[in-house]
Amino acid sequence: MRAIINIYFALYANYCVNCFVPGTIIDYVIAKASETIGQDIGRISETITHEQILERGLSKSIGKFFYDQINGSKKINLSKLTNEYYDIRNIYADYYGKNICNPRVNDIIKVLLGPNVALVDLDPLTKDLPYAHFDAEKFNESNIRVINFTNFIYYYLNRNDYEKALELSGQIMHTIHDFYSHSNWVEMGNTNRINKAIGTNDLNSMSIANETDVETCVSNCQLIEIPCSSLTLSIIDFLKFLNLTSSIFECPIKYFKCETNLAEFDKLVSGYYTGQALKDGTPVPKPVELLKCSHGGLIDIDSFLEPRGGINKDSGYYLFSPRADLHLVAANLAINHTEYFFDQIRERIGDREFDKFLDLTYSALEISRIPDNNTCNKSAYLNSFI
Repeated sequence: MRAIINIYFALYANYCVNCFVPGTIIDYVIAKASETIGQDIGRISETITHEQILERGLSKSIGKFFYDQINGSKKINLSKLTNEYYDIRNIYADYYGKNICNPRVNDIIKVLLGPNVALVDLDPLTKDLPYAHFDAEKFNESNIRVINFTNFIYYYLNRNDYEKALELSGQIMHTIHDFYSHSNWVEMGNTNRINKAIGTNDLNSMSIANETDVETCVSNCQLIEIPCSSLTLSIIDFLKFLNLTSSIFECPIKYFKCETNLAEFDKLVSGYYTGQALKDGTPVPKPVELLKCSHGGLIDIDSFLEPRGGINKDSGYYLFSPRADLHLVAANLAINHTEYFFDQIRERIGDREFDKFLDLTYSALEISRIPDNNTCNKSAYLNSFI
């Protein structure tokens, strides 16, 4: 079984070089291997990945774009924005009255946006950089990163360099997504509200925990122990293959399930993660004596330092995310912020340039060449954890 599982992981690696931990593949392998394995590694929900978050948020922005075009309000049903229109082809089918099996914007998502949103977790320059992920309470530094990237995006848009603007958009969306899964924004009661201060100087006026604040988390998480299996060992092998962990794992495998481990609800807090460092190589260790929160999960060995556990909501698995119970909330906020991000671009550059940026519309001649009874095959592609 382990050999078979490793084949699945190898296929994933060859398919998507710039992707993080394979949530979709893990779900598939669990379904093939055993009904109980998902429970063993703490599966509580589906995992919505960075690429899926980006595509869903962008689809909502695109749906509104077509709604605002001539006769668009008669063709586009805005109630579909959070379901059917997640498949962008359905937007085109409603607007043009024909099935366009591979809209050009889908290629932009798969070739430029998707790989770049995942790249941040694998690029040696950013994978362990706290302010590429809103980690280690580096909120101001992370926000400066968002501001700088956004400014460069508009710089390239003004020069019609859409490819570079798209690459940067994908990369900075990763950082923005991580705000919701790596911080305590959700636990502060913001389950339906995105933080529009991100990417502006307004974030500086928010109450944010700093390096001297004491006891942002407490040690009350449940420690789960599971025996090693073909699946768990293969997952670990794959993480090492992707150079996502150098940790030495022992059997039984241990991870934390957390519910009430946060001690700070009046200030923004994020977790510390094993092996992170600044650009100059200065380590950013978890300050144990101050009782700071950990990021948590299988590959964060510092989560066993006091206070034990963690606060990340990156996946629907407690094995990787101590707050997997809040994953879907964080992911949906990230979807809504992605929508907001592209809405802001559209507002600033106008519909004509937004159309060029994403290569959205088709001419009457192009549409006339598509058969009226054109049918499309459903397809799915693999993605990475939030």
